Amino acid sequence: MKRLTITFALVALAAPALHAQESHAQDPSDLSRLSHSAYDIQQSESRMRANWYNDLQHNDRQTSINSLANLNKLRVKLAEAWQALGLSSPAAKMVAAAYNPNFSLNSRRASLQGMSDDQIAALIRSSLAKKDYLLANQTLIDFQTKRSRLGTDPSPDGQH
Repeated sequence: MKRLTITFALVALAAPALHAQESHAQDPSDLSRLSHSAYDIQQSESRMRANWYNDLQHNDRQTSINSLANLNKLRVKLAEAWQALGLSSPAAKMVAAAYNPNFSLNSRRASLQGMSDDQIAALIRSSLAKKDYLLANQTLIDFQTKRSRLGTDPSPDGQH
């Protein structure tokens, strides 16, 4: 058993040396074929990386285009909501145009949790008076979201 283990260990140690000798003994045409194959693989990988990069750029452009269209739609809806709350059409459009979706991600604003509708309305009026339209827009969106989660928001056709 020991001899068999020692024999396998010697074969395992000698295998890399035997393989190295065989690779040196190959003829030059085999080496050229191998290097040509490596070149083809390298070119293929390069094309794949370029295609991947182009796809990313295209997807980023498309996402940007879609985001801009969605942002414009959202601002129109915000303007309509501001008009429904009593702002004139030009004022509603001006306030809605200030909406920035990144504000909601990066802002530290008061939670509306536990606030009454009157308190929220006062917060919105205060934001509008200070011309802090970013906060006013986001507070209105948060309020509408809160109402829809509670099921108190009427459907678009005015029915519950």
